[in-house]
Amino acid sequence: MIGIAVLSHIVCAIWGPAPALSYALIAAVAVLIIACPCALGLATPMSIMTNNGREEQAGVLIKNAEALERFERVDTRIVDKTGTLTMGKPKPFAVMPEEGPDEVEVLRLAASLERGSEHQLAEAIVKGADERNVKMANADDFEAVPGTGVKGVVEGKAVALGNLAMIRELGLEAGDPTAKARR
Repeated sequence: MIGIAVLSHIVCAIWGPAPALSYALIAAVAVLIIACPCALGLATPMSIMTNNGREEQAGVLIKNAEALERFERVDTRIVDKTGTLTMGKPKPFAVMPEEGPDEVEVLRLAASLERGSEHQLAEAIVKGADERNVKMANADDFEAVPGTGVKGVVEGKAVALGNLAMIRELGLEAGDPTAKARR
């Protein structure tokens, strides 16, 4: 069997399709796996290792084999639409203020506050303000509230950025920002 595997490797390396050496190696290993029942014990780890290598090149990391096995039963995937998937990094698309301050002022206050945060979305807001040449101020009393957002004081104004839970916690009325964002 080893001789046939070596012969198939040589034949594929000389007359096989490009990339010939890759196909030659696959042919030799295939002969060994099919011919030797013991080699089936090598086939599973080898295929998992090959698959993990290709996934890593595509930016997908799998924690362990159990996670990979459980992934087969997934029937629903939920993803964010912050640009992380399409561009690799989130990027602010639009600033839509309610009545009162204009777009530039809202972005200035948000970026000034977010400079103190390490969150990926905070970095995107600050970078978006830099790209639009918005002058930022220093934030005082910065506080990151895990799972909800950040708050602090910018130029004497209380500023908070966060999810709906933070808005309600501060006793503010959120209105319907989702309907406005969909327009």
